[in-house]
Formats: sequence, C-alpha cells, structure tokens
Amino acid sequence: MTPPRQSARAAALGLAILLAAALGGAARPQLPASLDEDWFMIRMGGSAVGTASERWTQAADELVFQAQMNLSFTRMGTPLAMSILTEEACTPEGKFMRARMQSTVSNLTSTATIDGDSLRYETSAGGATRHRVIAWKKEAVSEKIGRELVSHWLSGTAAETTITVFDISEGDFRTSRLVRGKKLKMPIGSDEREVIPVDEYDSGAETASSTSWYAATGTHRAERTLVRQLGIEIEIVRVTPAELEATPIEPSFDIIKQSMVPCPGFPVPASRMDTVTLVLDFPRTLPPGSMSGPSQIEVSRKGEEVTLQLTRAIADKETVDGDKRGVFLKPDRFVQCDAAEIKAVADSLAKATRNDTWVLARSVAAWVDAHITRKNMEQGYASALDVYRSRTGDCTEHSLLTTAILRAAGVPARPVVGLAYSERDHAFVGHMWVEAYVDQWRTLDALNLNLDPIRIRVYAPESSEGLGERDLMRAYAMMAGVKVRAVDHRARS
Repeated sequence: MTPPRQSARAAALGLAILLAAALGGAARPQLPASLDEDWFMIRMGGSAVGTASERWTQAADELVFQAQMNLSFTRMGTPLAMSILTEEACTPEGKFMRARMQSTVSNLTSTATIDGDSLRYETSAGGATRHRVIAWKKEAVSEKIGRELVSHWLSGTAAETTITVFDISEGDFRTSRLVRGKKLKMPIGSDEREVIPVDEYDSGAETASSTSWYAATGTHRAERTLVRQLGIEIEIVRVTPAELEATPIEPSFDIIKQSMVPCPGFPVPASRMDTVTLVLDFPRTLPPGSMSGPSQIEVSRKGEEVTLQLTRAIADKETVDGDKRGVFLKPDRFVQCDAAEIKAVADSLAKATRNDTWVLARSVAAWVDAHITRKNMEQGYASALDVYRSRTGDCTEHSLLTTAILRAAGVPARPVVGLAYSERDHAFVGHMWVEAYVDQWRTLDALNLNLDPIRIRVYAPESSEGLGERDLMRAYAMMAGVKVRAVDHRARS
C-alpha cells in the first residue's frame, strides 16, 4: 500500500469525518481465494469500524488494481452504511490505461480513460453527468510504478521524494511529498517489526495529511497508517485474514461525538452573543494563512496559538474581483446549478424578491430550509440535484442545494466548512454552511442552528470544484488535535 492509493483511502475517510458522514457496510467483501489480495482493519478512536482490501489481477494485456473499503458506525445514534471502490488498470509495464470509482459517500461514479496524451473523464451524481478532457501530466505514474518508486526511495537514503498520480475521486492530478523519519521498532499485530515512518504532505501543505509506517526491508509495504482529523484518529492496519475474522466490527461508534472539540468557557446561550473571543492552541503547525473571514477576525498569533474573534457583524470585508467571481457561478458535479429544476426555483425566487440580492440570498436559504422536510443524518454527501428530489439531508445537503440555487440566480456562492458550537455538548462540531457574494462574502445558513454566524470557518474553496475530498481532509487535518477555549465575550445590548 503506497502513499498514492493509501491517501485516496484516507481522503475518503477524512471526508466522512468532515461532514460527519459514515462510511459503512460491516460486511466484508467476498473475494476468490486465488486473487492476490491484502487486508486492512480500520479503527477510529480505537474502535474497529470497518475493513479495506487491495487486490491485483493479471490479464494478458493489463494489470488491474482494486481497493475496496467498507465501514460501519453511527452519527448521533443514526446507523449509516457506505462503501468506496476504486480501480486502476495499466499495461504490464506500468503505463496508466484507465480508472474508475464508485462511492456511496456522495452517490458518485467516475471514470477516466487515457486517450493519447489526454484523459477522457466522466463523473455522474444526482443524475447529471459531466465530461472533461484533461491533459495527461508527464510526471504522473500508475499505481504499479508509484509503488516501485516508493520502494526504491525507501531503499536509499534520500530524505524525501514526490509522487504524482491521477486521483479518480477528485478528477485531477495530485502530487504528494513524502518525508521519511528514522527507523524504529513498532508492534504490528502480534509482532514487533522494524519500520520506516513516512509523513505525506499534499502539494503546498505544511501539515502532513497522514503518517505511514513501512516495513524497513523487503517490499516496503505500509504496515500501518494514521490520519488525524479534528478530535479523532483514523488508523489503517495491515492484518492477516485470520486476524480480520477474529476482530468484531463496532457499529455503535459515533463519529460526531468522538470528533467534537471541547471549548471550556464558551458563553451560553450563544444566540445572545454578539462576539466571542477564542484562543486556538495548535499541537503542530499553525494555519499558513490568516483565519480571518466574513464572521471572524484573527486578532493575533504567537507561538502555537491563534486568537480568533467570532462576531455577528461583518468582521472582514473579503472581496473578489469581478473577473474572478465567475468561477463561483459555474456548475460542478455536486452543485448542478444548470439543472432545469434548480433554475426554475432560482427564477421564481428572484422574481418574488425583485432581484434585491441579499433579500434573494436569504429567501433561497429559507426556501431550502422549508423544502428539505426530512432533516436527518442518513445522507452521506448527496449532490444538489439529489437533495432537491429527495427533500432529505443535513447541513451538507442544505448547503449544496443553497449554493446551486444561488448560482442559478446569478449570485456567486460557495459551500464552506468549519466548526459550530453545540451548547448541549459544550464543544465544537463539524458543520457546513454557505457564503454568498453580495458586495462581499457573507455568511448564510439554510439549516438553522441558532448559531449563525458564531462559528469558526476552517475552509472556503477557491473554486467551484474545490469541495473535493482531499481539500476537506487537508483542512480538517490542519485542525487535528487543536484545543479551543473561550477567553472573552460580549452579549447583545
């Protein structure tokens, strides 16, 4: 298991935590014994929540790699089921040929096929299919070559290396920087093995998205991988079939409760507060850029701490040039703002509000709140069109449908992710809402938690395609292990 494929699996897991979505299906895949396969146990917060498998098959003219993941846990007591399958085929020599992905995380299917120097990419969600042609990057490698390069690197002494792959789940190329640590001995299952720790960084990231421990000799297989997200750790450990069968899955594990970030001193009720000042203590690297946004202002940073003031007023007038706002009006695989049903709603609301942009934006949020009549946590990551038709969902579904209608009405919009405070639990919990551009970015939430906008924005995508699994995982990995405390507040007068 090399960083390219391992990171794709970790990305899916990261997405599940970000959105509090559950990867599920406790049943283990049934595979013919003749296939070359490896098995992994997946644990969250120390609980066994699922399994993963990797297998290779050899045909006369191609080598096929498949990775299957199945997990089972709950969200605030609601059982969920989810699975992800990725597949990649290459020539026997290792030249990329095609890839596909099926994910119940987002009801998404994607395929990519090499065609000369380009990839023909197709992705479908919510009944809408989109096509793109992507120029193949010369430095990109297949799963087979990626494994060989990593093994060769671990056999040498170089401190770091980079690997570029095509990530079928994202529909784009991804370059990872791998940094080795010193050899050490680590208990793996019932044995103690000599391993090489390797941190993996996405291109440009200052916080590692995962850490893997590779066998120090032989094929340099990854024996254990650790992904940190908010208040939880995801562990992927190589196991034997016997160990797999002997380990029971714990479907009662609650991903939301386990990933909460406590905040001592937060004033209640939050709905009466105009401002709340927090100190965020980061265990590793501070966020590389300012954390200021429409409803929050970074007051200072010193050492490992960031002081952040949350406010109901506009804290930071964050503007975007007119020629750059167009990307926030475009349709994408999750936000089908060009769908006829969604355009009809946008036109109707625009007419009713006489095109007063901020009144329109709030009307869209209110319409979505009323339209989604089944407010539950049984969805994973449904697209806007799926949500419009099912009328079901939580914060992710409310946000994606709101974004789609706003874009269809000509209002630049983007879904953003962050942390909202739960008074019942005295902690911050992962949440998604919307920012609409009306003279500047403004906070908007179609799912009323009585906390708008007293919350911490963690990630706002720079483009309509920026709500991908890797981006979300990286954003919440940056917040992993953070400690938050409230140091000041001001109530409404």
